[in-house]
Amino acid sequence: MSAAATTDDGIRLSRRILQRYLLDDERPVVATRQHWAYLVEPVATTLAALVAVAAVSPTVEETVGQLVAVLWWAWFAVLGRAVWRFAEWRNEWFVATDKRLIMTYGLLTHKVAMMPLRKVTDMNYGRSLLGRMLGYGTFVLESAGQEQAMREINWLPDPDDKYRRICATIFGPAGWDSEEDAGVAPEEDAGRDGDGRAPGGGRPADWDEPGEQDPFETDLPDRPGVADRFDADVLVARRGTPAGRLRRQDHAEARPTGPRWEPVDRDDLPADWEWIDEQPRRRPVAVDPDPTPPRPRRR
Repeated sequence: MSAAATTDDGIRLSRRILQRYLLDDERPVVATRQHWAYLVEPVATTLAALVAVAAVSPTVEETVGQLVAVLWWAWFAVLGRAVWRFAEWRNEWFVATDKRLIMTYGLLTHKVAMMPLRKVTDMNYGRSLLGRMLGYGTFVLESAGQEQAMREINWLPDPDDKYRRICATIFGPAGWDSEEDAGVAPEEDAGRDGDGRAPGGGRPADWDEPGEQDPFETDLPDRPGVADRFDADVLVARRGTPAGRLRRQDHAEARPTGPRWEPVDRDDLPADWEWIDEQPRRRPVAVDPDPTPPRPRRR
């Protein structure tokens, strides 16, 4: 089953993760593979090695013929490394729901790392110069001073949007944590005055000041979706839909039943059918209420 294109309010989610790891009442917020830039280095290394071996082989063959075979075996090793990196990229997923953060990784030994959202104490967000140009970033998670298996999440595509989604899930759309504030709304917080200014005369909370444009920032779209279109493991899900409903919808799409009735023209109706209320219906047939055959009379 091929995956459809990503919509504005949809996310791409692995069917394997949906079926195995998500609870019925969990709502996926972010689901992504690593950025396609993760594959640039192994692909470039493989192509460069191919060009080098092809250029050196004719010269080396005249002197040491066996060395040519060694060079080509070395190139096949580089090619195998690129294939392994691609398999790792295809298998690794980062998923954020309204309850926790999940990361699946590993080929020979498949591993699942998980962190509850309420345990996240700090989430650092960084983008290198190349990351700003190509459109990826890195999240660094802190959880109560403990070492976590998913402390650093690299090669995240479209990191600005994903950072806002996760922060909105942790702190709420208004930017405050309902569990920590115990039901106190932002405008009722004692730390701010009536017009929303922070203590010390800071700017109002609803102040909308345009920021400076980053000269290295680009608007490149999220490219992993191009490869996901040909991946049967990827489905398109509406953001915020519970995992249980997504599973039922995926099962229904995997086993299409088709329509019970086929469209028919008025002239194509059989003789025992008629057109009633714009719908073809079969004429009622008189049925004997007693289907028992009559007994033959005795003479």
